[in-house]
Amino acid sequence: MGFFFSTRFVKFIFPTLPIISRSLFGLTSTRITPDQHVLNSMPVHLLAAIYASAQPFTKFDECLSVLNAYSTPPTEKLWRLVWETLLQEIHTPHLAALQAGLLYLHKAPEKSQSAVADSASVWSFAGLLVGLATSLGLHLECGLMGLPAWERRLRRRLWWAVYSEDKWRSLLMGRPPYIRDDEWDTTELNDSDFHIDEAHVVLLSPPSSALAQDALHAQQFQCFARLSRIADEVQHDLYALRSSQRLSSNFSESLKTARPLLQRLRQWYVQLPAPLRLHDRLFASIDGTGPQLTCLHFAYTLLEVFIFRALLRPMVRSATPPPLFEETEASANFTAALDDYIFHIMESDEIEPTPAIDLANENGAGSAVLKAAENCAAKMLRLVMRMAYSDLAGYWFSWSRIGFATTTSFILLLLVQAPSKDHAIRARRLVHMWRQALRRQSEGSSLMNLALVRLDALHWTGLCRNYYLPKHVKEALDETVYQ
Repeated sequence: MGFFFSTRFVKFIFPTLPIISRSLFGLTSTRITPDQHVLNSMPVHLLAAIYASAQPFTKFDECLSVLNAYSTPPTEKLWRLVWETLLQEIHTPHLAALQAGLLYLHKAPEKSQSAVADSASVWSFAGLLVGLATSLGLHLECGLMGLPAWERRLRRRLWWAVYSEDKWRSLLMGRPPYIRDDEWDTTELNDSDFHIDEAHVVLLSPPSSALAQDALHAQQFQCFARLSRIADEVQHDLYALRSSQRLSSNFSESLKTARPLLQRLRQWYVQLPAPLRLHDRLFASIDGTGPQLTCLHFAYTLLEVFIFRALLRPMVRSATPPPLFEETEASANFTAALDDYIFHIMESDEIEPTPAIDLANENGAGSAVLKAAENCAAKMLRLVMRMAYSDLAGYWFSWSRIGFATTTSFILLLLVQAPSKDHAIRARRLVHMWRQALRRQSEGSSLMNLALVRLDALHWTGLCRNYYLPKHVKEALDETVYQ
């Protein structure tokens, strides 16, 4: 039975997360089912992680689909086995422990938890994996090490998988990254890192279609690894603690910092191989076995969202932070009374947030950035609305659900701090269409539940109760009632 799950893993998960050695499993370009004796020799925690990760894709296998129709798959028991075994293996780690840990990090939450944000333990576990990787020396270039060719290839792919996890989760969860740029020297991936040793397997030459598919999968992960480098720059330049403090109220400096990042993103897209571009895909496989182009392009667009969100920070003047002193009961009562007095003697228009930059000039930098931010939101909306079943049925990084929730916050930000009624009306339409897109697509994927619940919660309690809305934003909201 194990080889059925292994086949599902190679077809659905390996293209996005190539963290096993197909040569070690005795696989080739045309042979994707390992022998039973190979599986018997694999560490139990790695096999359990492979089987549990492949469980959502058993519906695309006739045998497994029938079995699961009449019995509950032991997915949670498998993940519990992985966790308990990892706690023992971390004392004397091997590559298999890191492989199982990476798969565990991406395990899908239970249905009842799909709309709940990740706990702090997820980031702590990511740090544990970074520690395992450095203990195994994956941060060191292994090209000249006296290791078997399959292990050198695997070690390099594993490092870039760990590196990507650190950078994306750092950006999405607002944590300082574990990996420093001056503490590793593993070179970028290339096509040779995805070769398969086929010398011991007697087969006809693999068909050109199989070789082309392998090459496409290799290019996919290489492009993702390069995109992770840009994610690191975005986090460091715009969202690191000192960067945020320096840029949060300085629009010109924020724009100066963001421009080269946007240029890096455009250069990445220009260099993207033609088969990995969405508009060059004529059709997608109905079972999601093709390359996860939508996942890759979602990550690319998400970086644009983060850049423009940083540019929106200094565009509205923030309130003066409260004084830092030890508050006594008397001072608290006085402060509350003073705030209440000011609220009653001042008109609401006098305390509305005002733009920190001049937006009167339609050709100015501020207006251009705001228009580009609205276009970025529309671009993400269009990407999600066009997702087909094959896109949602594939393997997605578990942090993608935080990315959808981040997009929700970004689009709401465009509405809340819209500088005029016209901008508020455009942002209102984006919020409405984003909500409809999430509702429709969440029926086929739980990845969007967190983003949808956060948006629905704000509408349920009322935007005016959660945000201080300027008068023109309230007027824009009152013109149309959300369905």
